[in-house]
Amino acid sequence: MQIAVQRLCKVVSFGTVDSVENDNTGDYYTKFVAQFSKHYADYQRTQTQNYQVNGTDLANTIIIVIRSTDKVDKALKAQFKNSEDVYDIVDISKGTTGKPIDYDLVTLKLQKGV
Repeated sequence: MQIAVQRLCKVVSFGTVDSVENDNTGDYYTKFVAQFSKHYADYQRTQTQNYQVNGTDLANTIIIVIRSTDKVDKALKAQFKNSEDVYDIVDISKGTTGKPIDYDLVTLKLQKGV
């Protein structure tokens, strides 16, 4: 996949959702804890692809493009800069061009209840 590097202009953080103690009350609450960040670009499905995923578990997902890395796996969560929403990683389509710079497609689905 060819992508113009200037399209990778947005930031997404990858990490986990952990129980964190409130210093003031001692209560615990769940919070996204970032481990690392990557620049990304939005990926648009074709109209045919939208029809194919309609009615499946992938219907309400989004896809982002990141520089290829082994650090991202399905056990992690994602959070976009300036957003409180947390996303599950549904799929990672690794780049296969064999070039020094390759890109992965990461499919994300909004996590409920965090």
